[in-house]
Amino acid sequence: MKKTLLLLTFLLLMGYGSIAQNFSASGVVGYASPKGETFQYDEGTGGAMGITYSADVLYYLSNFNDKLAVGLVYNGSLLAGGGQSGGFLNVDLYSLVLYGVKTQYRFFKSKVSPFVGVSTGLSKLTTPEVSINGEVALTEQKSFSLGLAPEFGIALGNFKLAAIFYIPMKYNTWDSEKKTAGALQFVLGYNFPISFN
Repeated sequence: MKKTLLLLTFLLLMGYGSIAQNFSASGVVGYASPKGETFQYDEGTGGAMGITYSADVLYYLSNFNDKLAVGLVYNGSLLAGGGQSGGFLNVDLYSLVLYGVKTQYRFFKSKVSPFVGVSTGLSKLTTPEVSINGEVALTEQKSFSLGLAPEFGIALGNFKLAAIFYIPMKYNTWDSEKKTAGALQFVLGYNFPISFN
């Protein structure tokens, strides 16, 4: 899937290279607060946290005064939690990844500007394999769903601060029934402007 995303990014750059006035590539890292049924434990018995990382390549549309941008995005989170649920101790570890497209709107063309965006595409939740005394107790699970992640932030020159809500969707996990998983992400990143003449 990563190779597909890189190929699409390359094709986007090649396809628009002759007419593009303003591309940007950005990367962010930050804290992720897991959301959804997957990380619900008995009151007062546990908690969950995670880290997040994201990258995108955007093309700013000249018809919209270079404020509206469209492009490709990769958003990933490593999420961990633990606590009692139904009288049992649960320890959860997941990888949540979105491969998709993104649109973003900057309110001003100045160096400091608030912006909003939304990413959508294929979302994948992966649970790791668990072994006990060398025996596989739980096999790795991969489950797919629609991914949707609205974003609100502020650009500070080439830096940006943002909050992203990776909306919880239903996935297969170690449980017999599908459960929702998502994340509230707080990120800091850097934007690399790219111009073609």
